[in-house]
Order: sequence, then structure tokens, then C-alpha cells
Amino acid sequence: MTATLQKVESTAANESFVPEGFSREETMIVQHASGPLLEQHDPPDRRLRIRIILANAVAWIVIILLIRLFFF
Repeated sequence: MTATLQKVESTAANESFVPEGFSREETMIVQHASGPLLEQHDPPDRRLRIRIILANAVAWIVIILLIRLFFF
């Protein structure tokens, strides 16, 4: 099984990566405008999960201390 290779001419070197109707200034404005939107803080459900974990740890410490107080 052999394949013949054909030479394909590429015009990519002569073309710009930015479309004609789209300037670099517009891309910088879009990137600057969407920047703060990407930097979000912890979502509320994550904060709630952290609070539940901390409350659970405190509850177990209190339970252990009460058991030691009553039985030992």
C-alpha cells in the first residue's frame, strides 16, 4: 500500500491571524472586560460546606470532652 504525496501550497504565512474586521484593540478591550469576571471568589455553597465541616469538628470535640467528663 503506497500513497502519493502532493505538495500543498500554504498561504498562511501571508495571512494575518486576526480577521480583517477585528482589530487588536478590540481584543484587548474584550480581554480586559472579561478579566474580573473570571476572578470569582469561593461560591456560597463552598463556604457553607466549610462551615459545616468546622461545626462538625467542634461538635466531635465537645462530645469527646463530655464523655471524658462523665466517664473518667
